[in-house]
Amino acid sequence: MTGVRGAPPGGWTIYVVRFLTYSTWGVLYPFFTVWLLDQGLFSVADCGLVTGTAVLANRLGSLAFVRVLRPGSERRFIVGSQIAMAAAAAVMCAMALLAVRSLAGWVLISAAFGLAGSLATLAQLTLIVHQFGAEETRRAFSYENVALNAAGGLAPFVSSLAYTATGRLYVLAPIGFAVFAGLLAMRLAPGRGPAAEAPRAAPDIPARPRGVFVLLGANFLTTVTYAQFYGVFAAYASPRLGPHSVGLLFAFASVAIVVLQSLVTRWSRRAGEPVLIAVANLALAAGTALLVAPEGGMALMLLAVVAITVGEMIYVPVYQALAVAVSGGRTSLAVGSLTFVWGLAESLAVVAGLWLIGAGLGAMTFLTGAGAAMAVVVLAVVFHRRFTDMATPAEAVPAARPTAGTTS
Repeated sequence: MTGVRGAPPGGWTIYVVRFLTYSTWGVLYPFFTVWLLDQGLFSVADCGLVTGTAVLANRLGSLAFVRVLRPGSERRFIVGSQIAMAAAAAVMCAMALLAVRSLAGWVLISAAFGLAGSLATLAQLTLIVHQFGAEETRRAFSYENVALNAAGGLAPFVSSLAYTATGRLYVLAPIGFAVFAGLLAMRLAPGRGPAAEAPRAAPDIPARPRGVFVLLGANFLTTVTYAQFYGVFAAYASPRLGPHSVGLLFAFASVAIVVLQSLVTRWSRRAGEPVLIAVANLALAAGTALLVAPEGGMALMLLAVVAITVGEMIYVPVYQALAVAVSGGRTSLAVGSLTFVWGLAESLAVVAGLWLIGAGLGAMTFLTGAGAAMAVVVLAVVFHRRFTDMATPAEAVPAARPTAGTTS
């Protein structure tokens, strides 16, 4: 690896691209529904449908592209996704200026915007895996988490400025980020991809570690917990703390990850995956349980956010690295499955949480989230050996002779 000491695997370019492409999405999403309402084209429910379609497509669309994304093609898909997002933004602006009232048309274009963002995520995470060595996977994903949270902290602020300054042209805000991301992505080296050589004779086949469903189940439950803060907390706590204070908590979480992620990754380097999963989910459970009591003041909420943030800094790169490890070389499928489960868990958790808040049972959603994290701790203990095997490199796993029933 070349570059300055402490630089991420393969250099910084892919992480800057990750920052920009997530900003392409993040600069539109916060005020998209408000902007739609300002246009006076649809009812509140219909505007929610347009926005919700974009969100679901962005969160759940990765698996749709797994079969078309091939090793070495990631750069083209990253550039193409940004062209698609810029085009969708331009079309939505034109539709607003022309007062187009076709709900189906708006849903279709917003879905295209969300799907393009999902494709960008899939291509970038796959490129990270293909460019960098297996021994660096967790570290590489840690830096990706920094880029993601840097964008998550900055994009909403830029979005608020764009909404205030541009009025009807607000929906064009993603285009600048998309252009910069596309231009920079053209400088990326293509991913190497897993080597695939046809064996001359029946080889020893590495006994791939089992446990993909255990991993996806743990990932689902952990995301249910994490979604309580990022998807539900604002609606629950804003009447008690005020929107400004809630916004400061989100900003603090993003800044903390940008500043501390490398330190947490360095500390966790020698720890085993089951231990890291248990520690991360214990921290998430504790922090989420504290969210029940925003009336306890900002000091208590800051403590909760610290615990949740530490948990996120640990679990995100660990789950991503494990998904790649058990993929058998099918990296895009691993990344697509993981992000699909993230999106599914987040969507269900937010819908259920907001329903509980509306029913006056807001505390229950956070306690349920804390319980989901504790269930993962139990999984980490019960399946300790399974998680350890997942992290074992394929070449280190005892080989098994192929049998008549073995398929590739």
